[in-house]
Amino acid sequence: WCVKPSAAEKIEKNIVAIASMPAAQMERYYGSPEVAQMYLYMGYAFRGFNSHGRALFTLAHRAMAGHNEDDYVLTDGERIVSTAIGWNFGDGHMSNEQLVAALQKRCHFEPGEVRIVMLDAQPIQRQTQQYRLVDAATGEFERGYVKV
Repeated sequence: WCVKPSAAEKIEKNIVAIASMPAAQMERYYGSPEVAQMYLYMGYAFRGFNSHGRALFTLAHRAMAGHNEDDYVLTDGERIVSTAIGWNFGDGHMSNEQLVAALQKRCHFEPGEVRIVMLDAQPIQRQTQQYRLVDAATGEFERGYVKV
């Protein structure tokens, strides 16, 4: 998920959650947004070792195209799920259009405020992964596949 700070504030205000957004948690612990972001991105660097991780970060740039990427904080969908519903159990499919619609109903995101990359796992015997790019306010704006 590519989330602007204004969207994170709306989530904090409008969702009854067991924890605050990951960036806010890390900032409280480490004392500054820059240090918190560094530690969050260390986890994403590890994710980049896998084929889906490399595709994910390429697609994140596509999701934010036409917007200033410095205005967004990358947030793993699994962390959004755990913040929003208090459960994720490693199931990436919980971060889907149904969750986006539920959050949009409660938070009223503006177009461009939340951009999401939905990347499916690579099916066995296929050398591609399907993806969707979604704006929380306006819906899907791109669909395609990446070669693995």
